[in-house]
Parts: sequence; C-alpha cells; structure tokens
Amino acid sequence: MEENISYYENQFIRADALISDGNVSEAKEILEEILDQYPDFGKAHNHLGWIYYTKLSNHEKGAYHYKLAMRFDPNYPAAYLNYTYLLVDLGRLEEAKEHIAETLNTLEGADKASYHSELGRIYEMEFNLIPAYEAYKKAASYGFGAQFIENMKMNMNRVKDKMTIFEKLKLKFT
Repeated sequence: MEENISYYENQFIRADALISDGNVSEAKEILEEILDQYPDFGKAHNHLGWIYYTKLSNHEKGAYHYKLAMRFDPNYPAAYLNYTYLLVDLGRLEEAKEHIAETLNTLEGADKASYHSELGRIYEMEFNLIPAYEAYKKAASYGFGAQFIENMKMNMNRVKDKMTIFEKLKLKFT
C-alpha cells in the first residue's frame, strides 16, 4: 500500500512538471489516473481543477475539484488561492470575500500578499476605490518580489486615477 501511494506521489510530481512544460493533456491523464486510485488525493484535485478552469474553461468542474482539494488536503494553500481566483474571475465577489476572510483566519501560511491583492481587485470591481487602494497597499506590504510590489504600486496609481477629488482627500487623511 505504502509503495502504491509513493508511485502516485511520483506521478503527481511528473504531472506537475508536465503542466509547467505546457503538456497539459498528458498531465490531465496522469491526474485522472491518480484520482481513479486515490480519490482523496487533494493536490491532484487542485491541479485538475486548475486544468478544467484555466485551460478548458469549465468553471463548474474547476470549482468542484478545488473544493475537493481543500476538503481532502486542508493544509495545501494552492487550492484556496486558485479557488479565490476562480470566484473573483467569475464575479462571485461576495462569496470570494467570505472565502478570503475564512482562509486568512484559518489557513496557516496563507499568502497574505495575494489575498489582499485579490481583495483590491474585488473592491475595484465594485468601485469601492478607497478600500481597493488600501488592499493593494496592504498586499504590497506583505509582498517580497520586486515585480509584485511594482504591480501593486501600479494598481494603487490606477485606482487613485479613478478617484474623485474628495476620495483622494479622504485617502490622504486616513
């Protein structure tokens, strides 16, 4: 049994590498094979969810696999963030805010920079410009990569350009 799971863990690593190399169809076959044998392999569900959502535009199957990934591997952070992206991309903003709040409160090691960036995106989509600006600012403060921080600054400037003079004044005094 232990030998078997080791084989499928190696297969998962192979599928992950295939995705990175752009060979998504072969990776999908491997992930489906893994899940046939181990339906509770959370990481495989996450990767399959990513394929369904980003490559096949099947939102329902993507969400289904992300939810299974979170259920079967509750400490695997990628599934939570991928599910966040899906919710925001689909405009399910209230659900996304709830998911982000829950994740930040419960998931150890959650990528705070990415979650606050997504909150900024949500608020900007809702035209709540001051909270959007603050979320991007907070995301930058949690970020480490120079490119990420630069992107957050660009987001903050874009949001600021959309603000009325009164919003800009209010921002200055908060």
